Amino acid sequence: MVHFTATALFVAALSLSEVMAGPTHLHLHQRAHQKKDVDYSTIDYSKLDVDWDAAYAAGQASKASAAVAATPAASPAGAVFAAKVGTKVSSAVAAATSAVKSSGSSSGLLGGVVGCSNDRTSFGGLSTKAYAVGDHAINNVGIPYGANIIKVDSIEGYDFTNTFVNTQQVPITVNVWNKVGEDGQDLSGSTDAPKKTTLTFVLAPGASQIIAVQENSNIGFAQATTKLRADSGGFDTSFGEITFLAKGSGYNLSAIPNTAGNTYNMSISSVEAPQCTSDMNNNFWLTATQPIGTSDGSCYIAQSTAHLTTTMGGNI
Repeated sequence: MVHFTATALFVAALSLSEVMAGPTHLHLHQRAHQKKDVDYSTIDYSKLDVDWDAAYAAGQASKASAAVAATPAASPAGAVFAAKVGTKVSSAVAAATSAVKSSGSSSGLLGGVVGCSNDRTSFGGLSTKAYAVGDHAINNVGIPYGANIIKVDSIEGYDFTNTFVNTQQVPITVNVWNKVGEDGQDLSGSTDAPKKTTLTFVLAPGASQIIAVQENSNIGFAQATTKLRADSGGFDTSFGEITFLAKGSGYNLSAIPNTAGNTYNMSISSVEAPQCTSDMNNNFWLTATQPIGTSDGSCYIAQSTAHLTTTMGGNI
């Protein structure tokens, strides 16, 4: 999926962090996690990116009617979402969403890592209005850095949101990062997340927290853990990954960074594409070369908005 662009001067350099598959129904997305493990001479770069124009057109034709007709089940937090293709979420939906009990405080954060956007109440500027595609894209990261992701109380007025729900019996720390790190490297966000990140909050058992994201942003997130990968320093667990684009968004669960394998119970769904859920059984990335599901390991949204729900169920 995509990253957010900080400036046109950012260098799209490979990092040691985990990467995600782009949301696509067209290509098997090749990916690598460790710079030392990549033989760049063997990579077919034509397959690394998604033709978003083609994907959007195909998605509009094949999925728009299903998105309108289908009614998603209520989320575990009790919020019922509804949306029309190409329009903003209605005030009735926003009212339902705002009624969800939220516990997105910064106290008790695992590792004590406070995101640079934790106290923000509104977006900053766009670091770029353009967008790119592929794992190594440099897209919007906000001005100042991280100002493209904020906590909100309702989805009303926001085109791109994700509602995190803790379905566990214990409090958890959620860490949300830009895939482009503050250093401008395309995949350094997840590597930096355990020590310097964009947004962190604690979710009590059964609680939820909505985040809003600016357009042309590419984010990753995970339940924070004290176990880190030796090769990258990123969280040693499964990641959620979302690309928010007005041309059409995408999302997926990736078990690639989890050295224990496909053992974290996460589910990512959306209002706009209710027929596609990414979880540990469907439409996800099991390894860097093995997508699971008919959607090439991701779910694709053919509309210009994206309102997602992510349940985080912990290790199984």
